[in-house]
Amino acid sequence: MSAKTKSQLLIIGSWLTAIDQLKTQLKKDDFDITVVTLEEAISSMREADYDCVLILVDGEDVTPEISLSGELRKTYDNLPIFVIGKKNHWEPAVSFMKQGVTDYLPYSESKDCLKKNLSNKIRVYHMTKRVFQGDGVSRFISPFEGMVGNSERMQENFRMIQSVSKSNATVLITGESGTGKELVAKAVHHISNRSQYRFVDLNCGAIPRDLLENELFGHEKGSFTGAHKRYLGSFEAAHRGTLFLDEISEMDPLLQVKLLRVLQERSFMRIGGTEKIDVDVRIIAATNKNLHDSIEKGLFREDLFYRLNVVNINIPALRERREDILLIATHFLEFHSAKNNRIFIDFATDAMETLINYDWPGNVRELENTIERIVVLHDDSQVKLKYLPKHIQKVNRSIALSEVAKPATTDETNIIPLDDLEKQAIELALLKFQGNISVVAKKLKIGQATLYRKVKKYGLNQLHLQGKPS
Repeated sequence: MSAKTKSQLLIIGSWLTAIDQLKTQLKKDDFDITVVTLEEAISSMREADYDCVLILVDGEDVTPEISLSGELRKTYDNLPIFVIGKKNHWEPAVSFMKQGVTDYLPYSESKDCLKKNLSNKIRVYHMTKRVFQGDGVSRFISPFEGMVGNSERMQENFRMIQSVSKSNATVLITGESGTGKELVAKAVHHISNRSQYRFVDLNCGAIPRDLLENELFGHEKGSFTGAHKRYLGSFEAAHRGTLFLDEISEMDPLLQVKLLRVLQERSFMRIGGTEKIDVDVRIIAATNKNLHDSIEKGLFREDLFYRLNVVNINIPALRERREDILLIATHFLEFHSAKNNRIFIDFATDAMETLINYDWPGNVRELENTIERIVVLHDDSQVKLKYLPKHIQKVNRSIALSEVAKPATTDETNIIPLDDLEKQAIELALLKFQGNISVVAKKLKIGQATLYRKVKKYGLNQLHLQGKPS
């Protein structure tokens, strides 16, 4: 949070001790705090735009607070709603979680984890608001090849694409695999004055050296065994257009010399040819490697690097622009839903948070593959957390009930029947681990078959169990 823009926090309740503590704890952390009673909550929510809500529960009867939390969740779908309870009981925690609150924290433990939880949830909420506004989707899709991004770095790249497209300058695109370097190259071509001519792409890392030379420059008939006719290479095919050389760092050093000569002279000879051929081609190169390191190792020519690096466009990794993840995921969800005749509309809150928190080592390509897989394998209107691949689900921290204290008590009037206690323990574990029978059984130290029988016994089937025992 920046000092210039404070998060608007609404505290609901009349628990003075907790209110004083929260004001002291959070004021210094750039929160603007408004305190209202339970009765004033709805009207206050209508009058202001809050980033987070804290409901304080200090009485025995929590029914009004549970009712309010459910009403707020129905109206404000993704708004972070926290509950701080005076007593460390499981039962109210489960009841509040069923109403869709973000987290339930015992008052005695809220000092340690509240600040971090608030900041994380508010960050996700702001990212979500950029995607979903009103009943529709606010799209931040550039006019360049459908690339999506509202982050500052991507907006700067869009401006650079617009500017460099007006020239004939050579462009070097850098970035990790899967970030969309080819899309950038196509964008530069398609909005340039060369767009009426061909865009030819060549992957230098996928073609052996001898064949790559042939693909670049072509050959004359009879120049080698099997050369039964003249072959025009990529330079001639891209005449007046754009030649995109992907994975340029993988080009053999001897071939780099020939490429450098073409860039300098704007002419070349076919393999086996004797006449120079003049070409007017714009070169765009791309690499996922650090070319400075390659130069130091003698794998890439320094003079070629400077010929290529007239304008550099660096595409940030997805983990470096997390504010774009939901925008991109929504774009892919709409595209692949239409393509596969599905009705997916949006993402569940915990699924959105997980997408944002995952590091996406495969970048945009991995994200698209993930969304496409979900659309193909599931027939639903919303992407739920359980639809995400298991390794991605592991980063989810949206349900943090592990801090709820055990329901032990020395007050005989509050003794909980064993059946009720068992039901609460199973219900809480199912909520925490999204209904995953295997994980829940392991955590509760009982067999999966036993757990499944108890789930049926207590009527907990509605918790969307992930798999049944064999």
